[in-house]
Amino acid sequence: MRETPLVAGRIRMELESAVVDFFAFLPDLIIGLVILLVGYVLGSKLEPVVRRIAQRAHADEKVTETPLGVLFPDRPGAVADAVGVLVKYYIVLLAAFGAAEYLGFQTVTGWFESVIGYVPSFAAGLLILAVGFFVADYVATAVRESEVVGDSSYAPLAGAVTKAFLSFVVVVIGLDTLGVNVTILYTFAETFALAAGLAFALAVGIALGWGGKDYVAENLDDWLPDSSDSGLSSEADPDGKPATPSDD
Repeated sequence: MRETPLVAGRIRMELESAVVDFFAFLPDLIIGLVILLVGYVLGSKLEPVVRRIAQRAHADEKVTETPLGVLFPDRPGAVADAVGVLVKYYIVLLAAFGAAEYLGFQTVTGWFESVIGYVPSFAAGLLILAVGFFVADYVATAVRESEVVGDSSYAPLAGAVTKAFLSFVVVVIGLDTLGVNVTILYTFAETFALAAGLAFALAVGIALGWGGKDYVAENLDDWLPDSSDSGLSSEADPDGKPATPSDD
């Protein structure tokens, strides 16, 4: 029975210590919450501004014309809204990182730091993909409607090849910026370039060989010496007598 007062005293001391620590930590907690609240308010203020800027830049029209358009809802302003929300919560994330850093939450701070460090690369990669796909489509259209191939039957093929090549380059650069390992794409590109080079060389060789055959057949008679006059002395008339040249 003597141990009961000792246990009760220890519990009371622990509770008192916890309350003292809480009130000592309370000012820092309030400051951390203020930092988070300021970040949220600032992000909320910047969201409509960024949305209007994206709308003025016609982000919806440009992005929906690219393969990235499937990532956004089929409604007006979807891309601009997404950009505004992304900026808003990035500001909130920065505020949360500052609050965690101020409160000394090392584990949470490390996680926030990793996320914050990746967000710019993620946004830059998406921007490269969106702008790159738009430029690839524009260049392909320009090639398809150019004076060189515009009136030929090869115009659609030239435009498609140009768009495919530029889109591949954009995908490689964009994914590399996003932090995705693109070694397999480099290997594929090297293999494709080698195969395309061999196919082009083979096509040129066949074309030259086939065209050369027709050219030789058409000009062979002009290249050989005319033997019709050289054989007059050896020709005989129908009676078997040697033919003699006529006197003019």
